[in-house]
Amino acid sequence: MNIFDFPQNDYFYALIMAGDNIYINNDTTSTKALISNLPVNRQADIRIVSTTAEIKRGDLINWLNEKWLIISDIGHKRYSYYKGIIQKCNYNIKFNFQGIVKQFPCIIDSKVFDIETNQYLSIPAGKIVVTMQDNADSTNIIIGQRFIKMKQAWKVTGIDRTKNGLLILYCDLDSIISSDDLINEIANAGDYIYTLEITNGETASIQAESTLQLNTQVKLNGNVVTDKTVTFSCDNTSIATVDSNGLITAIEAGECIITAYLTDNPNVYDTISILVTALPQHNYSVSISGNTSIVKDKTATYTATFTDNGQPITETSEFYLTGDDGVNPTTLATIQSQDANANTCIVKANSTNIGYVKLWVKNTAGTIISEPFRIQIKNIF
Repeated sequence: MNIFDFPQNDYFYALIMAGDNIYINNDTTSTKALISNLPVNRQADIRIVSTTAEIKRGDLINWLNEKWLIISDIGHKRYSYYKGIIQKCNYNIKFNFQGIVKQFPCIIDSKVFDIETNQYLSIPAGKIVVTMQDNADSTNIIIGQRFIKMKQAWKVTGIDRTKNGLLILYCDLDSIISSDDLINEIANAGDYIYTLEITNGETASIQAESTLQLNTQVKLNGNVVTDKTVTFSCDNTSIATVDSNGLITAIEAGECIITAYLTDNPNVYDTISILVTALPQHNYSVSISGNTSIVKDKTATYTATFTDNGQPITETSEFYLTGDDGVNPTTLATIQSQDANANTCIVKANSTNIGYVKLWVKNTAGTIISEPFRIQIKNIF
């Protein structure tokens, strides 16, 4: 009995007991499938796949860490499962789309397997047939486009899209030219050179809780282009983050590296080292300047200066007087007037008694308070 003709319940049992995990079209969720040999004399790896998940011709199957391509038409669903023929992708080839290199798993052969007759059809020397998934990237391949494989250059001379899901390329052997990159197998690599520069420099320093906008410039063969999307990333997001527009937000003290790269070609990139400095610790203070003595019945002006770590800051002020003990009120002098914004006050001495008073100042919030400023109330002689 052919296992693929099992009734539904028997098929599900076999699937559970003997099925392998496969991944369809790079899906991260696995699907159970039964995979068996195709009884034909062949040189390539060809199998039969059946699964309850919907599959179609042209789907890429990842099985045992290898790529397989569904090359047959699936037809209708039978006994709650789908069945098709898969062939192992024996190569990855790269096409150069004006500097953007895309890689495609594919089947390359000098013979073509005919699934209708289970026979191989020979191809003349110097020619190969490439079969791959027809998708959003491969649809951009055109006649005349070149690729490097097997240490040789090949040119697409014909394209067949008559089999839904598959892109079949007919290719002829071509001459290797000076711009070909044989090591990385990229045709015309030297014809399209993209560069990306972060124009802010190689390093930058910003303070925690502040931001910095990165600016980039992309060039093709030395000429500035504006049609490329740049992606940003940070190697330590506990130090800083960077958004899709290149705006860095510093979080805490430390160092990190921001990378900017072409979204469609991550090999074109630049980096900048970011040093995030800690927020300074506040050290607020206020001092009073003016005469240390006032003659009875006379006045004197006093000025308060507010600072943070020795640097002047803006605060509104409030002056007040106490006796020389720094606690009790005094009758030896009064504050005649004060300007909260100018941080000044006028002190008037009494007309009868002499002694000492203490002048104080604070900000209106009461969070910064001065040391007492001692003033002598004295006679004229």
